[in-house]
Amino acid sequence: MSRQLTTRPGPLDEMVDRQPTDLAFHTDSHTLVYLIHGVTGTPTEMGYLGRRLARHGWDVYATTLPGHCTRLRDLMRTSEEDWLTHVKAQLAFARERYDHLYVAGLSAGGLLALDSSLTVNVDGLGVFSPTFFYDGWKTPWTRALLPFVIKERRLQAHKRASYGSVSLLRRWIMGLWTRMTHAADQAISAPLAATMGYPIFPLKTLTNIDRLSTLVRRRLGEVTAPTLILQAREDDITGPRNGELVYNDIASLQKLLILLDDC
Repeated sequence: MSRQLTTRPGPLDEMVDRQPTDLAFHTDSHTLVYLIHGVTGTPTEMGYLGRRLARHGWDVYATTLPGHCTRLRDLMRTSEEDWLTHVKAQLAFARERYDHLYVAGLSAGGLLALDSSLTVNVDGLGVFSPTFFYDGWKTPWTRALLPFVIKERRLQAHKRASYGSVSLLRRWIMGLWTRMTHAADQAISAPLAATMGYPIFPLKTLTNIDRLSTLVRRRLGEVTAPTLILQAREDDITGPRNGELVYNDIASLQKLLILLDDC
């Protein structure tokens, strides 16, 4: 039987550089799982995983990367160095307070997890759809022109459509219902960017991600923490060779790559 999640005080309340949009689940555990969302995303996208992990009895913290969950202009003021500094500072805080520390990230968040493990001693890594190559089935050849072009137009068109008036109303109603039933996870007054992320990737941000991927790829051979890699076989943006690259290049003795079907 899964346990009921309730809000309670705990060591994560004092997390360094904590943001109102961060998600924290206290279970009185000596183990913390630290989750990192993707660039332009939000901690909400890690909420389902966080709740499931917490129900298994582990403390969980889903961070908000600098420049996220507010305004697009705030994202434009940040870089990969700001994201790395933020994650490492919070992991260092957690390392002093927990016996066991695990870190997992989605897309660029997975790259941040990999690099941070070289600075902060972690007990294990979760790397979900890491992004080194944009080789998914919906990524056009024009992606190779970065940093001179912006991200795939059909993806942007899809996101813009999701921000249309009808879609926004539908999502607002669904979001209101979700917040009423999961009040511990989200505040009713949370802005749209805090729950849905930003609708586009600015060119500067894509350049930051490219620099981050170059940095992390160069240091993959230094990663030694036990690592779980999850990668969809038919991802629309980042294909299986991204997960295979991590698996083949890291120096971890314990590592597992799982390719997911119908995902």
